[in-house]
Amino acid sequence: MAHYALRTLELDGIAPQRLLDAGQLAVAVVGAAGAMGMSAEGPPVTRSSPSEISVALLCREGHVILHAVATEGICLIDLAGRPGVQLERGLEVIARRLGVTPP
Repeated sequence: MAHYALRTLELDGIAPQRLLDAGQLAVAVVGAAGAMGMSAEGPPVTRSSPSEISVALLCREGHVILHAVATEGICLIDLAGRPGVQLERGLEVIARRLGVTPP
């Protein structure tokens, strides 16, 4: 029996300006966690370089992590949650905030 559900997805074709704003990416992970029904353990953690940003939100039920490379217009999304957490809803929230359609 699985104790966690996992979902990893790479999105591409994202406008670079959407991937350069660490604050907006942090808002996206918080929104995704809420949509999935997860409670944050604290604020999102962000780390950045001139063209890449990583944002992580640790939750009681799992996590939401983004790795964005603005120069390439790509974003890796990693979601983990306990049974009952709706991972697809989190992916939809992030994709909508990034202006793309999830596959």
